[in-house]
Amino acid sequence: MTYSISRADVDSVTDTELERSTTRLLPDWEDIPKDFRDGNLYTRMAEARLLDYPLPAIALSFLPGFDDAAACTAIDRCIGAHLKAFDPVHEHRIAGVGYMISKICRITAV
Repeated sequence: MTYSISRADVDSVTDTELERSTTRLLPDWEDIPKDFRDGNLYTRMAEARLLDYPLPAIALSFLPGFDDAAACTAIDRCIGAHLKAFDPVHEHRIAGVGYMISKICRITAV
């Protein structure tokens, strides 16, 4: 199955999921492309967000449906709720959240 995430999905993250975590929107390991499992700019962004590291120097543009002011808060909630989960393993969460980010915006190194 091909993974996708919609604005409605992102907006659906509840306060409880944000507080306690969730894996509800995380792609299955088999649905994550190899370049995300091996690590790329998107996964480095996810890891920096999780570990509170400085973000890499990037240019970011949101894809249609995620490009309004209210989307930023919803996206941050969604990413944060999935990164703080204790299951599945760290590599799956980072690869999955990186892939999720790639479905929401385009990132290029600067």
